[in-house]
Amino acid sequence: MKNLVFPFTAIVGQEKVKKALVLNAINPAIGGVLIKGDKGTGKTTAVRALADLLPSIRTVKGCPFNCDPDEPESACDLCREGDFEVEYRKMRVVELPLGSTEDRVVGSLDIRKAIREGIKALEPGILAEANRNILYVDEINLLDDHLVDVLLDAAAYGVNTVEREGISLQHPSRFILVGTMNPAEGELRPQLSDRIGIHINVGTISDIKKRVLIMKRRDEFEQDPEGFIERFRDSQRELLERIMGARKLLPAVTIDDYLLELIARVCVDAGVDGHRSDIAIVRTARALAAFSGRRRVHEEDVEEAIILVLGERIPGKTYNRENTRREMQRAREEMEKESEDDGGSDDDSRGDESDSSPEGDESGSPPEAEDQGPGEPETPPDDTPEEGDTGSTGTGGRGMALTTESGRTPETQDVDVDIKKLLKLKGKKKERLYGSRVESKTRRGKYVRSRFPRGDHTDVAIDATIRAAAAHSRGDIRVRDEDIRQKIRKHGARASIVLVVDISGSMFSERKASMVKGLIERFIEDAQRHHDRISVVGFRGRDAEVIIPSTSHGASFREVVDGIRVGGTTPMAQGIERGLEILRAEKRRKEYVPLMVILSDGMPNVGLNRNPRREALDAASRLRDEDIPSIVINFERGVRGGRDFNMEVALASGGSYYDLENLKDPSTAIESIMEHERAVFQAR
Repeated sequence: MKNLVFPFTAIVGQEKVKKALVLNAINPAIGGVLIKGDKGTGKTTAVRALADLLPSIRTVKGCPFNCDPDEPESACDLCREGDFEVEYRKMRVVELPLGSTEDRVVGSLDIRKAIREGIKALEPGILAEANRNILYVDEINLLDDHLVDVLLDAAAYGVNTVEREGISLQHPSRFILVGTMNPAEGELRPQLSDRIGIHINVGTISDIKKRVLIMKRRDEFEQDPEGFIERFRDSQRELLERIMGARKLLPAVTIDDYLLELIARVCVDAGVDGHRSDIAIVRTARALAAFSGRRRVHEEDVEEAIILVLGERIPGKTYNRENTRREMQRAREEMEKESEDDGGSDDDSRGDESDSSPEGDESGSPPEAEDQGPGEPETPPDDTPEEGDTGSTGTGGRGMALTTESGRTPETQDVDVDIKKLLKLKGKKKERLYGSRVESKTRRGKYVRSRFPRGDHTDVAIDATIRAAAAHSRGDIRVRDEDIRQKIRKHGARASIVLVVDISGSMFSERKASMVKGLIERFIEDAQRHHDRISVVGFRGRDAEVIIPSTSHGASFREVVDGIRVGGTTPMAQGIERGLEILRAEKRRKEYVPLMVILSDGMPNVGLNRNPRREALDAASRLRDEDIPSIVINFERGVRGGRDFNMEVALASGGSYYDLENLKDPSTAIESIMEHERAVFQAR
């Protein structure tokens, strides 16, 4: 059965996504696309539609790595050895699932050939399939660190190196990387984020007419896919011709030094790290010019390229059309001022200004008069945001208390937190475990060595198993049960944080309840950014309850946090004990670094049998005895006795103590506190 794909030119709205994908098809050196925002907005549909639109690629027949016969210098070892035949293959979208093992991504030993023929051969992985195709990673920010490392290597060198299970080889792995993410679920590692050329934000389309058209087109496609595809065949062909024409024209497209300086100044003013952003803007601007049929880059190409590359790249900043024009104007004024200060001696460096104006276009027609042609992604109007763009929130407007591009509310934005003034007690010296390599209990992590299996024969170490079998086999290798070996994998240790929160009546008021929720939300956001686990224990009345069980996706409990109610007595000891139960289980697994954070006003007034304050201190001392790091935070302007008791709890537990009572919004300090604490027990 033929798999029919929704036509690219039939997609309604999401012009930024379509433009970004088209530009990468013209010039893959741009480095791919990172799409931030809501689910269900047509991102996957657009990616698959582009792959279906593009022509088949010439490959070496039978090559599992899709080697290009016209580039023998980048071919795999097998394709370099002798003559080969050529075949055409349809371009594909290769997905990298979040749960993939490193073997599946990089490649591993072909077990069939190893056992049946006794030879070492590679079973190609996802990076082999992705060569010269589109590599699509949904929720790319949730990828395990060891897989991010693999992607970084392939993206940097265009080559995948396989060294495992007795195999050592290289093969080409050049792909258009398309990643999607929701920033509320954690940030993408800066090293990988920097490698991706275009960063854009998309949201749900709110225009009623467009939403109606989306429903109609989807229904028509499902009712009669072949007829629907035929309706858009002409626009698909015209767009393909423009893309192929732009590919041919691209090597001849030039950009003036004046525009290069303009780009450099905008990037410096933006505060970007390194030079990749500058290079991505130049490559994107050249692709835009080629797509418009021009041999010279215009200033409007640079403007649009800046919007696409810097749009959502820098935390806390959003480059829309208005912001970009303002930054470009500022850069022009700086250049003019420097030119005047130099007495006009540098006029020649700007070149002929007409070169970057419509009249200097070698194609002979100004951009305003150029026919965009059917199927070209439209440029949003200058003075209005693109439909479906969520603006500056970066999370589709549904983040946890995120109302600005920096993720802070207007009341709390730009607060300068002095951690030295907040930290009242350092706590005992912590073992540096965070980020260290720990043994994985699942298939997650890098394969480091083998062992005899424990329990079921899962995650078999093929190389070690065959070596054990070869020792007693003559001729054909025969594997016995006692030959089976299991892989030991390791990954960087993350924290498992238990947030023990006072939700008793001693803190009762709407303002205080709101403050508690804000603090919990900030801790959840911080944990997700760092891929840590988090659970929340609340204590009130005569007991403690688990509000959020241990999870890596705390944002999914948003409604639970919103529903927290305060009131009753303050059983601090019970809260600490319940948190200890969770952390003991995590410590036994030896996969996460346990950490308890206690949020309270320091006024326990109920216990199980005796003095509630004594019980709380005894419970806290067990944290010290069991080597579980802890942080005690006082965030309420209460009586001095409460602050003093919180410090006693910190002393008993051996933990750090922070006093946030003088901050208007204590939640603004959470990111700084956690950054400081992670540095204390970060593996070096």
